[in-house]
Amino acid sequence: MIKIESLEIAWLRGIATTLSLHPERETFVISGPNGSGKSAVVDAIEFALTGQMGRLTGPGTKGLSVTAHGPHVDQRESPDVASVKVRLFIPELDKSATITRRIKSPKKPVIQPADDDVKAVLAEMAEHPEITLSRRDIVRLILIEPGKRSDEIQALLKLDQIGKTRSVLNTAQNRLQTSLRTATAQVRDAADALRLHFQITDLSRSEILAAVNDRRAVLKLPDIRTLEADTDVTAGLSTQARTAEPNKGSALLDMHALSSAIDGFPELCAEQCVTLIRHVEQLEGDPYLLTALQRHSLLETGLHLVDGPACPLCDTQWPDEQQLRDHLQAKLAKAGEAKEIEESLRRNGSTISDELTAVVGLIERVRQVARAEGEEEHAMLLHAWQEDLENVRPKLVTVDGVLDLKERLRKGWLNAPAGLPEALRALEATVSAKPDQTATIDAQTFLATAQVRLCDHAVRRREEASAKTSATRAAHAYETYCAVAEEILRALYDRIESDFSRFYRELNGDDESNFSAQLIPAEGRLDLDVDFYERGLFAPAAYHSEGHQDGMGVCLYLALMKHLFGDRFTLALLDDVMMSIDSGHRSRFCSLLKRHFQDTQFLVTTHDRVWAAQMKSAGLVTAATSMVFHGWTIAAGPVVESSTEVWNETDQALAEDRVETAAATLRRHLEYVSRELADRLGASARFRADGNYDLGELLPSVLAQMDKLLGKAANAAQSWKQLSLQGTVVERRCALSDAKKETGVAEWAVNPAVHYNEWANFSRNDFEPVVEAFKVLLEQFRCDACSSWLYVIPERREPESLRCACAEINWNLKAK
Repeated sequence: MIKIESLEIAWLRGIATTLSLHPERETFVISGPNGSGKSAVVDAIEFALTGQMGRLTGPGTKGLSVTAHGPHVDQRESPDVASVKVRLFIPELDKSATITRRIKSPKKPVIQPADDDVKAVLAEMAEHPEITLSRRDIVRLILIEPGKRSDEIQALLKLDQIGKTRSVLNTAQNRLQTSLRTATAQVRDAADALRLHFQITDLSRSEILAAVNDRRAVLKLPDIRTLEADTDVTAGLSTQARTAEPNKGSALLDMHALSSAIDGFPELCAEQCVTLIRHVEQLEGDPYLLTALQRHSLLETGLHLVDGPACPLCDTQWPDEQQLRDHLQAKLAKAGEAKEIEESLRRNGSTISDELTAVVGLIERVRQVARAEGEEEHAMLLHAWQEDLENVRPKLVTVDGVLDLKERLRKGWLNAPAGLPEALRALEATVSAKPDQTATIDAQTFLATAQVRLCDHAVRRREEASAKTSATRAAHAYETYCAVAEEILRALYDRIESDFSRFYRELNGDDESNFSAQLIPAEGRLDLDVDFYERGLFAPAAYHSEGHQDGMGVCLYLALMKHLFGDRFTLALLDDVMMSIDSGHRSRFCSLLKRHFQDTQFLVTTHDRVWAAQMKSAGLVTAATSMVFHGWTIAAGPVVESSTEVWNETDQALAEDRVETAAATLRRHLEYVSRELADRLGASARFRADGNYDLGELLPSVLAQMDKLLGKAANAAQSWKQLSLQGTVVERRCALSDAKKETGVAEWAVNPAVHYNEWANFSRNDFEPVVEAFKVLLEQFRCDACSSWLYVIPERREPESLRCACAEINWNLKAK
């Protein structure tokens, strides 16, 4: 898609004032200690290309935002000054462009040239924050529960619509199952109404027909021979007879049934209510239970990552590792407890909901009696109670709903209205006081009521059948979608799995040359099992070390990016992701990148100087595509080691008569250069376990080693009769000697009071010659053609030649 040529960062995150980098489409490494500002560069590139900063989003970043926390801390009130300008190259268009984005308006980048094809590529780039890989991204790929891994990888592959569709289908399936359960409860209620009306225990067609035909015989109507769903048991009755008053006996039975039910309300679902109240009190008494439930997967991951007393989730320091583990284990136990409570709440709430359906049916039948008798006040009372119960129903199947119902569950979940028993007795007295219906009227009203209830039962059964069909189809659609998605994903993951395994074998070929892995998709999950020395397939955290897990994360990331972009995978930001991988495997990683990703530009940050040096020695980067952050200050940002910039900085400081600033800058640069040259030239210094060498120790030893090497080179050239080369070497040796005298470094060892410690007390006129002298001195360690530092080969053995990066200098050190 793109490659970065250069970028300018101003007042963004840890970058104070401005910082310029020039990768020039090549792989680029930034090394430096923790807290030196390396990740700020990654944030800046990610922000320029996507308008986002991954470090400020996701779990644990509540309250953080690009607008508020993207600018340098001293410029948080002036987000307009925080900006990034990236000059990039688009291979597919063979065109360069620039994109400038400011914190103040992150969604309004300035693109030049503003060509449609350039805008299209950058718009696509903005949709791919996954070009950045950090340590926490590795955790999200490797040490994460299968459901979350599936979401993360599908989101990275832009296949998250699969998960969303699966989730929608699953939700539809669950809702339709709930509807089916309600429909089944309503069929049961309608059947109960029929049994009550016919006074039978079994809804057999024969018993119903016998009762119907007995009444039809009274009315001298022909028998009904068969009972079907559409049979009209009132056939032959006049319209007036069909709409006559309710059947007195049936009405009294309905009221008696409701009264009896009310008497049993205190015991109805009492066990379920007690359980629900207990769970609600648990949740209220321990507010962390619900929170723990929501954080269950995060806590599992955190427990796997514990390695010392620092919490891997929030960086809080604990007295010791065991206390931290106990704390996380306790939280995880609460999460498991909360999950069990949630399942119990739903199960018991559903049982109460089913009973509620039956009670609502009883209320409705009595309400119809009240209306028929003109008792509107009683009818309205019953209707209000119905509505109240209907509002309770959906709350019974959700955790939040049950929490709201706590007091109602305690006092009586049915919440019968005050005065209900009296109203029922009054209504029952009204109906009972009516004259007994004649045999003819009784038969007519019996058949009319029977027809209504038979129709209701038939309607409820049809609704149940429809709900069952819908639920079955939803379940089939969900299962089919999952099966097809898994088949497609299986083929996809097979390809990714193959690349992942191959990359990991190349990274660990010395001890895991037969490594294999399995990515297994299943219903929203993605299990990852990896081989452990041919002893079987296990989860990555089961036996593999942290370093091996990091290696898996990087290899899986590369396999995913290869699939996602193919030949268009031209840029990736690797933010300190190799920190747990040992030195030997890092060399293999360099080879892996060079072999499989020749057209990809990697921007790598690391706090490990050895790893940065390995990338150079492996040819992954060069001196020109490397940068060292020596340190960081809040006012100045990263202390960048660059031969060009350091002299500009000292010159600017001296021009403003800030000698102390120029002195500090020069000293830091010399400390960096001394370390670099001591390593490249094999200079000897007294060993220090903490690696904190003083400049007064390192620089003299570097100068002594360089003088020794130049002496050997001159002698070797003479022995091989290479007189012209001998002259060139001798000339450089003399220049080194003269420069050393000008700087006074030779005196540091014998007179430590008179060297860099006194620079800050110099005047501008005194210090300018010092700067110039060291500038000349350091030039003796560089190639005039490529400006790279000289180095010896082989490393860590008796040196045989002194070289530069471009091979313009390749001086033999072995005499004839």
